[in-house]
Order: sequence, then structure tokens, then C-alpha cells
Amino acid sequence: MFANHRLKVNYSTSKRVVHRPLENDNQHSELPPESRVLMLTVYNAQYPITVDVIHQITAKHGRVLRIVILRKTRIQAMVEFKNTEEARTAKRHLNGADIYSGCCTLKVEFARPTRLTVTRNDQDSWDFENPLLLSTSLNESDGRGDISLLGRFERSRARHESSRSVNGGGFGYHDGFIKQNAVGLSVPPASFLDQLALNYHVSRRGLDGLNGQPYARASTAVIMVYNMDMDHMNCDRLFNLLCLYGNVVRIKFLRTKEGSAMAQMGDNVSVDRVITNLSEVPLMGNALSIRPSKQQLILDVPKPFELPDGTPSFKDYSGCRENRYINPDKASKNRIYPPSHTLHYWNCPPNYTPEELRKLIVECGASPPRQIAPFPRISDRSSSGLVEWGTKDEAVTALALCNHQAIPNTEGRYPYLLKLSFSSSPVNDRAFSGSKKIGSSTIGKSAASVDSSEYE
Repeated sequence: MFANHRLKVNYSTSKRVVHRPLENDNQHSELPPESRVLMLTVYNAQYPITVDVIHQITAKHGRVLRIVILRKTRIQAMVEFKNTEEARTAKRHLNGADIYSGCCTLKVEFARPTRLTVTRNDQDSWDFENPLLLSTSLNESDGRGDISLLGRFERSRARHESSRSVNGGGFGYHDGFIKQNAVGLSVPPASFLDQLALNYHVSRRGLDGLNGQPYARASTAVIMVYNMDMDHMNCDRLFNLLCLYGNVVRIKFLRTKEGSAMAQMGDNVSVDRVITNLSEVPLMGNALSIRPSKQQLILDVPKPFELPDGTPSFKDYSGCRENRYINPDKASKNRIYPPSHTLHYWNCPPNYTPEELRKLIVECGASPPRQIAPFPRISDRSSSGLVEWGTKDEAVTALALCNHQAIPNTEGRYPYLLKLSFSSSPVNDRAFSGSKKIGSSTIGKSAASVDSSEYE
């Protein structure tokens, strides 16, 4: 008892004490003046730090307008509040706290910038006044008490929790020696695309190095792509390959390095998936080489030079409807597989024949397929199936050349767009009934042994 009040004493999970200066402590004149922007430095960052994590721990103390995460020698996050008073309150409550039990300790200072500029919304930056692409919500935690902002990091629950609330949820965090509740998330929230990597049949190659966790190893959303055949490749054809593994924002071919291009993906996890699945894959006789870029984004190119086929060397895909992860419904239909000899095709006219598909593929410049196996029709609106080549190079090349190719619609105003992706199921000759030979291809009437519901 102390002054007629019962004291509660508990062990701290922090391993060291971080100085938390008073608001009127002006002994360091070189420090930036108070503003509405805070700089959060994360020490002992043992777990992933994303926009969702930073938003959750700061939104309790004021209206968060923008967040930018910097990943250099250490992880830092700049957070812009609505006004200086809210920033001051957040600084007082967060400085010296652990985001997770025993790690991710915060040092909070006022930042020199008075306003943040956000060029895209992803796991490293977000403009809450201009939400453009994906927006998921933070889940509430199980409410267990802990002396940290987000409680314990539980890997076993990382597969199941991934969302963001508008106000960031309640945190129950108080300054002083009052026990803090572990509210908000008990795991760092993965971005929506990160979670898809676990929920929707990610290829085994995609996350082996991550121990099943969906967080990116790449520190950038930009990749470098080398060893392309410039007589046949352009922005759209590179997009056709990359869009299988994440949203594509911009693509820029390099004038000084022939056969090379930069591509900005929607987030860092997409970069990991692209590198894991497409690096060293044969394409048009060359082995693709894909590496993370030192750049964090690709700037707009007002006057791009022309590629050998006459198309521009730069293209912005941020508003492209053919990106396959722009909302939960579209993203949930993706099956992420590494390149193989077999492609899954869909979104063809309902009565589209294997002969017509083979003709379209050849007209696009790809090698004729060895086998085409339509799925039994389950819809009157479109048709789908599998198409197989003799080599992986031929299949990858066909996907780059033919993906999103327009097919005339004789019964409607708008054409069909052929959609292609890699398949883990090879065409089984024994599945055909009444097959016939056309050129070098075996055209089957059906492939009943293949489960078309996996894709539809």
C-alpha cells in the first residue's frame, strides 16, 4: 500500500530503459521543433513492421493521415497526425514502449518534415486521406494482458489474422506504471496480398525460405529483369508474366541495358514471389534473371523511347483492370504456381473450340501446343481448360505472348480476353475420349479427370 492505494508490481519485458524526455526538455537545441509528424525508430525489430502495425499503435492517440516506413540500417517510420497536439500525445505514450513483448522497442521523436508525401499505398507507405488500392482491416486480439503494445508475436496465428479497422481499434495503453492490455493484434498484420500467399495454394518454392510466414525478404517493391529477347518482348508481355504473382504498377525498359527492364510491383511480397517463381526460368531461348532493385519506385516517364516493335518503353499499370489482386474477390481466384509445361486457360467464348484456340496461339507468335484439353462446360458464359507444350520455354513464351489476347465476341459488344496462368496439373492422355490429331497437337473433347472448379 502507498498513500492508501494498492500498488501492482510486475516484471517488465523490456531489456533496457529508453530515455523519455519531458515535453519542455529543450536541452538538445539541435532537435527538430514540435510538429505533427513523428519519427519512430524501432530497435531490436525481431518481427515484421508494416503500415498496419504502425497504424494500429498510433491511431489510438489521434487521427493518422499518412505513414511512411524507411528501411535502411534500421527500421524507422514517419507518422503524420492531424495536428501537433495529437502528435505530442502519441509521443508521450509511445516513446520507450515495446510493440511486441520484449522486442521492437520504440524511440519517438518529432520529425523534421512537416508533411509526408505518399506515392502509393502498400505495406511501407499509406495515405489514409487517399485510399486507392487495397484496404483490409486490423483484427481485434484475444485481449490478453501484456506489457507491450501488441502483445506476443504468435506465428501460429499469422495465417489466420489479417485486417485493418478504420480507427485502429482500442489499445488500452497508458503511460506510467499501469498494466497495459495486449489489445489490437496479437500478430503483425500481413497485407492482403501477403495473406493470399498462404491461403491460396502458394507454390512450395514461393515461401520455403520464410518458414511459412508471409512477410517479404525484399526491401523494395521494384525488380530488375534481365536477359529478355528485345525482338519480341515489350511492357505488356512482361506484364503478362508478372501479373500472375502480384499487382504490377509500372514497367520501364532501359535504353542503356538492352534486354533489361525495371518493374514496380504492388508490394514487397510480390517481389519475393516473382523472384522465387520466375528467376532463371527459360523465356524465348534465354534464362530470365530477376533481382531486387536498389530503387524504391519507378518515376513517371513523360517521353519514353520506342521499343523495336514500336511500343513505348514505359507503361503505367496502376489502374489496369487486368491486375489480378486488386480486390479480395479477384485475388481469391488466383492459384500461384511456378512455371510448367502446362497452362490453364479461361474466359474464352462458351463454344470456343480447341482448333480455334490453337490458331490464336500460333497467330500470336507462340509455338503450337502439344495438347489442348477443354474442361467440361459448367457455364454458358465462358469456357476453360488446359493447354500443354513440349517444353517449359514454349509454355512460358506462350503465356507472355498470348495472355490477355482479345477474342471476338459474336454475341456481345465487348470481346473476350484470354486469361492464362501456370497449372500444376499436366494434361493426362488417358483423360481424353474421342481425341483427334491436328498437326502436332492432340485435341481432346474433354478432360474430365481435371478438376475445373479449382480455377472457376
